[in-house]
Amino acid sequence: MSEPTSPGGTEPPSAPVTDAPLAVVTGASGFVGSHIADELLRRGARVRCIVRRSSSRRWLEGKPLEIVVAPLEDSAALAAAVTGATWIVHAAGLTRARSAAEFHEANVGGTERMLRAALTVGPGLRRFLLISSQAAAGPSRDGMPVSEAHPPRPVSAYGESKLRSEELVLQMRNRLSVCSIRPPAVYGPRDEATLKLFVAVKRHLQPVLHRGGKFSLVHVEDLARACWLALDDDRAAGEIFFVAEPDATNYDEMGKFAKRALGTWAVRFEPPAWLLTAGALAGEAIGALTNRPPFLSRPKLREIQAGDWICTSAKIRARLGWSPRMPIEEGFRQTAAWYREAGWL
Repeated sequence: MSEPTSPGGTEPPSAPVTDAPLAVVTGASGFVGSHIADELLRRGARVRCIVRRSSSRRWLEGKPLEIVVAPLEDSAALAAAVTGATWIVHAAGLTRARSAAEFHEANVGGTERMLRAALTVGPGLRRFLLISSQAAAGPSRDGMPVSEAHPPRPVSAYGESKLRSEELVLQMRNRLSVCSIRPPAVYGPRDEATLKLFVAVKRHLQPVLHRGGKFSLVHVEDLARACWLALDDDRAAGEIFFVAEPDATNYDEMGKFAKRALGTWAVRFEPPAWLLTAGALAGEAIGALTNRPPFLSRPKLREIQAGDWICTSAKIRARLGWSPRMPIEEGFRQTAAWYREAGWL
């Protein structure tokens, strides 16, 4: 987008203003948020992205959208940024942090301030959508998929912060039309987390972090389509939905998908518990030195090892007619191709 930014923090839109409905998206500079913004553009919406001044805009550049610089700590800036919104998608938040307090401030505090901003929009606001996480519900029970009907059982500070965010959103359903989506692990183009698996496999090493541990996945484009339905369908109001592939996978199977996608071989490697713990401690130490949250920490390791992470998307299939279009193996091939084209592999 062109500079300079206007005094209010808004950059000029790349396309003429129309009468199309306006979707305001937080976290649009990130992996999931940028795909949601893309889906909204495909659906004919005007899209306004709320970003921090320090946020990378590589996934937003050259697209017919508007960018507003508004920190999630600035209530007045957020209220100005959502003016005229038809839909608000709150996808911003932390998935890694140095402490429970940091998770709470970013995820719970950010959601609370976005809800306050949403209240200023008026009757033109059709839906407030929170992008939550399966972590809010916790792992599966006895190997069975967790559903929206199960009492939440988060096992990490991250999960607790997402659950509290959901509770804040649902508390507003008498004043706002709200909805929450709980994706499991998300993968696809632009994802830097799954990239680590592909890089390891390219180096002929297939890591298995939890033997036999099953989990659900969703391709980011399927998730983005689910978000559109949650915004556009009146039957989504006041609801929470899991959005996941019908088939669970595991670390062994993911490694095989990655090997086939890259056309290579890799040696299976299951790190012993002591080595994973040592890696988590090292990550925390490096994070403390660099003032950045570690990719692997002891809380994250406990989350991985808490059991199976399987969820069912039966509710959103029945209620809104959503179904995934990207089978996991095909999604891995597509993602690998994108990584290569982007020069990431």
